[in-house]
Amino acid sequence: MTDSIGIHRVPTGLATPHNMQAAQEKLLSRFNPEKPPQVAHLQSAIDCANSSILFALDGVHQEDIDWSTIPLEKYVGTLTLVEMITTTRITGYIEHVVVDQRYEGKGIGEQLVRKAIEIGKINGASRFDLTSNATKDRAQKLYKRLGFHTRDTVNWRLEI
Repeated sequence: MTDSIGIHRVPTGLATPHNMQAAQEKLLSRFNPEKPPQVAHLQSAIDCANSSILFALDGVHQEDIDWSTIPLEKYVGTLTLVEMITTTRITGYIEHVVVDQRYEGKGIGEQLVRKAIEIGKINGASRFDLTSNATKDRAQKLYKRLGFHTRDTVNWRLEI
């Protein structure tokens, strides 16, 4: 792991700073360059009580962060946690675990996932689900090491 990396949860209701949006676009566009994230989506996720946006920041550790002054190059990873409340449980859905290519293999993805699990547990989640591209061998090993297992299920999706 890298000691200079801090994992931070974006405070609910924060107005999305330009560099945060640019960092989100840069990180997530690695996997879907045709459909980059939209500022409105990021702002909606920040505003939603059931979602948490986490960022790995290089060299930023203080608790009282001025998000508007963080340089773009300090954002080195991101993760989205959505907590869904149903009639049977609270499930944490971990989405968009992305680490800057320059920082891959340094434990940042693990730090992000562990922080998401910590937040979800505090909020009552008893299960965590995530999906991962089958070609991402390092990610598959990480998730197994953290206790995740594959499920015998068929994933369905409707895109509108």
